[in-house]
Amino acid sequence: MVSEHEYLTHYSQLPDVKYEYINGEIWAIDNASKSHNVIAGNFYVPFRQHLKGTSCMAYMETQKVKVGQNYYLPDVIVDCGKQDDKYTATQTIVIIEVLSESTRETDLTFKLNDYKKIPSLQEYVLAEQDFMNVTVLRRNENWAAQFYSQSDDLIELKSIDFAITVVEIYTDVVFPEKKHFQAA
Repeated sequence: MVSEHEYLTHYSQLPDVKYEYINGEIWAIDNASKSHNVIAGNFYVPFRQHLKGTSCMAYMETQKVKVGQNYYLPDVIVDCGKQDDKYTATQTIVIIEVLSESTRETDLTFKLNDYKKIPSLQEYVLAEQDFMNVTVLRRNENWAAQFYSQSDDLIELKSIDFAITVVEIYTDVVFPEKKHFQAA
């Protein structure tokens, strides 16, 4: 077990590796794949453009989100809080996580349960990296999951008055080849 103080003074300050702090344990964040980065960027860039001139800012894997004593580094967030703490978001309203085999379980369990506890959070978005599928959970819909997998499906994030299509999220993503099996 590592104390919250030790995490904040040592692990969260290391420049080469990013760490999350979950239930007293340090979790190193794996290097992200190219697809992961492209998907996160395909949210981040239009968020930044859309939010210009507002009190909200988009961040990509740089701002910690604190829930109780846990600290997470979501792939992309929209935070509308004061900029007093330069490393921790204070009023996160949208969280984006890009799912991979190594993060799926954490994103759908620990993080989902903790993120629901953030009073300001309105929308939690999960984007698959190996195929086109986006899941959106919204506070005002009792966190019921809505799935978007068709290229022209329009995803509306009402908390920031923003819309994006599935194809825009997956622009420039190279998916792994599907293996086809032939009967002998």
